[in-house]
Amino acid sequence: MFEKKLEGKVAIVTGSSRGIGKAISLEFARQGARVVVNGNSDMKGLSETAEEIRAVGCRSLPILADISNSSDVKKLVSTTMKEFGKIDILVNNAGIMKSAPIEELSEDDWDNVMNVNLKGAFLCSKYVGKQMIKQKRGVILNIASIAGLVPVVFAGSYSPSKAALISLTHLLALEWAKYNIRVNAICPGPVETELTNAEWPGKKRAARIKAIPLKRFGKPEEIAKAAVFLASDDSSYVTGHALVVDGGSVISMYHLVNLFISLPNLQNINESKH
Repeated sequence: MFEKKLEGKVAIVTGSSRGIGKAISLEFARQGARVVVNGNSDMKGLSETAEEIRAVGCRSLPILADISNSSDVKKLVSTTMKEFGKIDILVNNAGIMKSAPIEELSEDDWDNVMNVNLKGAFLCSKYVGKQMIKQKRGVILNIASIAGLVPVVFAGSYSPSKAALISLTHLLALEWAKYNIRVNAICPGPVETELTNAEWPGKKRAARIKAIPLKRFGKPEEIAKAAVFLASDDSSYVTGHALVVDGGSVISMYHLVNLFISLPNLQNINESKH
């Protein structure tokens, strides 16, 4: 029997009906955690995630809540406390993207992305953090992006939202270290999810893969493994860190790919034959 790194822990994972959030929820359960899965509207997807968690022998509770609404977040926290009596781990994973050149980006699209990607993480951290402060322990993980380190052109407010999320990570780590609350971020590169696949179709995807030293997109499960490390006692001396999990993208010619995808004649770029 292998040691379960999150045995007895209670976790809330936002945006967990699919993609990275679902993978993190399932991996946490395999490591012994009870998981509250959260989303804004997809109760069917949340229920399916919860059922898969129960299938590995752990309790799960699906809760619909708009994380950009403080009343919903308070209810998410209070329901979790009523069901499980504590919160050990918060994963701020929920995220959206509205792509457009900045001069064409609508104010509503800017606000929507900021509300989910940044305000949602702030509100969840605030109200879960109050409970963790009482407990004198806790772990918060913010799922940011390498787009918060190197801006992605034509991705609207996505890069600014993720850069701010990394900054929020640093701030919370400093303010809450005295309460034994560790706060870290994970910065994935392109990962095989519905969101990523929609943003990187066809030749854009081929061009993007060329700039990844490992020559592929990541898998949600690979981000989940990193999340387990940061949520567990294996990383007990790690806080305020933004862990890059990107196949080498940031250290490659990633910034040039942003230039290439902005060119109108991208379709004329020959794909590599090897």
